[in-house]
Amino acid sequence: MTHRHAICLVVDGLRASALGTYGNTAFPTPQFDRLASRAVVVDWHWADSPHLASFYRSSWQGMHALRECIADERASVLDQLKQAEVLQWLVTDDPWLIEQSGQLPFDEALLFDNDAETSAEQIEEATIGRYFSEAVERLHQWREDVADTNSMAWLHCRGMYGPWDAPLELRAEMLDEEDPPPAEFVQPPTALCDIDDPDELLSHRVAYAAQVKVIDACVGAFVQAIEEEFADSETLVMLTGSRGFALGEHGSIGTDCVELFSERLHVPWLLYPCGNTSPLPRLNSLTQPADIGATLLDWFNANDIGIPSDGISCLPALTAGACEQRQLAVSTNDTSERAVLTPAWMLRRSDKTQLYTKPDDRWECNDVAGLCPEITNGLQKELAKFEQCCRENESLPIKARDEGLC
Repeated sequence: MTHRHAICLVVDGLRASALGTYGNTAFPTPQFDRLASRAVVVDWHWADSPHLASFYRSSWQGMHALRECIADERASVLDQLKQAEVLQWLVTDDPWLIEQSGQLPFDEALLFDNDAETSAEQIEEATIGRYFSEAVERLHQWREDVADTNSMAWLHCRGMYGPWDAPLELRAEMLDEEDPPPAEFVQPPTALCDIDDPDELLSHRVAYAAQVKVIDACVGAFVQAIEEEFADSETLVMLTGSRGFALGEHGSIGTDCVELFSERLHVPWLLYPCGNTSPLPRLNSLTQPADIGATLLDWFNANDIGIPSDGISCLPALTAGACEQRQLAVSTNDTSERAVLTPAWMLRRSDKTQLYTKPDDRWECNDVAGLCPEITNGLQKELAKFEQCCRENESLPIKARDEGLC
């Protein structure tokens, strides 16, 4: 009997715009690009919150971040996988996630104690490098343990929310001769606001890029290890970011910046059937974190238990099948701030209402709310309907009622 496996890699703080397959040309990400050439690339995976707890609630509970907490009233994705006799592992370097795992049906949860105070000399010595090295070591043990059962390994790396200890030479090689030498800070910024010094802005963007370079190198080795260990099985590899990271596009930099803009909400999601060598289609419909759990359940044929979910499976895209098309995505930052995304527009509601054209205005630079009052009002109504469905525990709309908004 052929058993199925899934390996879900989550890198905290990894924004879509950092990868070549999503349009980055500032520095190369060859390993990500190689993986993307054999995977389904989800063009618009949109976080429903810039908070890690909300990401996991959405991914594992199947509930949008705007839903009231009714977790006790429905089985989680992990519970449903357990009912389907899927063995589940968690490997992370985030103590917070291990604390949560004690109340979840993981068969084994491993915390890798991983910190740094100075920059590493080599990629392998950086915290991200050490995390992936540990993950590869666990991979062989895991493969032996799951030889006779279906299994899912969830790997969460602190990524950009851990130390920025990439070798300084990775920062230096992205600077020109007239630029100041690379900054040597190791702890990621928390909340730097109103930065008007271009050199300071550059130093943080270069430091972030160096971390991505480390991740890129590690992902290449990690995928190779998966291919070696699981060559004779049906294995789905999913790579995503839990949330993005602000790098000054709207005046702030750091882990605590939660304004709802693309840099915090647009994250990568790649789905790779292990061993595939043929190009797969890009998925251009909108997706949100609850779709990750729905896709996992679909992969293990465990989605027939009848538990309600806000997620939509993207599994049909692996076989060029038709996925249900989401054309409306909503995000919240646990305050009154909201963001609404359609294929054509993004509305941001905070102390004022802003409107941006999509996908042309990539970084939300040109507010056109005053020029397009009909679009602004239409998206406000869609948001009100979405919030009403959340409050009344109804199915969430996945398309705007007015097709002109899409």
